Amino acid sequence: MSTIPAIKSATEIDKARLLEALRKGGEAFLFSVAGVDEAACRLRPAENRWSVLECAEHVAVAEEVMLALVSGERNTRDPEGPKRDDRILRSGTDRSTRFEASDQSQPRGRFSTVSEAAAHFRATRERTLRLVEQAGEDLRATEVVHPHHIVGVISTYECLLLMGSHAQRHALQIEEVKNSPAYRTSALI
Repeated sequence: MSTIPAIKSATEIDKARLLEALRKGGEAFLFSVAGVDEAACRLRPAENRWSVLECAEHVAVAEEVMLALVSGERNTRDPEGPKRDDRILRSGTDRSTRFEASDQSQPRGRFSTVSEAAAHFRATRERTLRLVEQAGEDLRATEVVHPHHIVGVISTYECLLLMGSHAQRHALQIEEVKNSPAYRTSALI
């Protein structure tokens, strides 16, 4: 029996990194909506800002849209192409820059409660995790066209990484909403 540790392939390392980012983002999002008051969840901190419910809807729907992208038909690409991992992770959680959501993931009242949106997200995220766990391919060797105009063509790996940071980004946004005067005042009533 050898005592030399097994060397992981780049694909195994990528898979482990994806799973960590997806779990971390999912946990942050679900923690941010846990225990949210259903009456206060519709309050917007300002006229042009989303409520907790709208954020939760956006995250749940965006997860579904991106999962369909990475689990559907994809184009091949050079796996040695540009790697934007760190940029995706940084920009995904950087709340100093606002982005307009793609038309597909704009809040439209699809869920009547935060709990319903969180359950939808949780079920979709579980499917996303299974897809990564079962992937036997190099996810950097395929690409998708992301619906957000700023993202554009992105490797399957990068899209999955973005899914993790996207949920985390909106967990931070939900915390901002919950700390707004409008939300805090409604919680006291």
